[in-house]
Amino acid sequence: MRLSGLLKWIGFMTVLALVYIHIQMNIISLAYQGRNKEKTIRSLKEENGYLTYAILSLKSANNIGVKLLSKDSGMDFVDPRNIVVLDTGENTETRIASNGDRTKDRNNLFVSLLSLGAQAEAQSR
Repeated sequence: MRLSGLLKWIGFMTVLALVYIHIQMNIISLAYQGRNKEKTIRSLKEENGYLTYAILSLKSANNIGVKLLSKDSGMDFVDPRNIVVLDTGENTETRIASNGDRTKDRNNLFVSLLSLGAQAEAQSR
């Protein structure tokens, strides 16, 4: 009976050791999987940075200007001979005077909006 008790105890300890080793192997396996995923995430972030830089350089004003003004492009600066000037019939001095009046009106409107003391009065008819 002593021998059977000893064998039971050795069997129980062996099963317990095997379960412990299995759990440790799962922990190490999960750690490796996590590290591989972190490497993948890091590489994807770097690739995202490279692609973002490439997109921004393609959208830049310099790149668009180079593309539009290249020899193959049909785009070009406007030739001064192609600009059409329309006569509105007003005298040039009248236009300058009216623009000056508008600027004064805008300044007065701006000052009147900011003044707190003045109140609008309604006119009755």
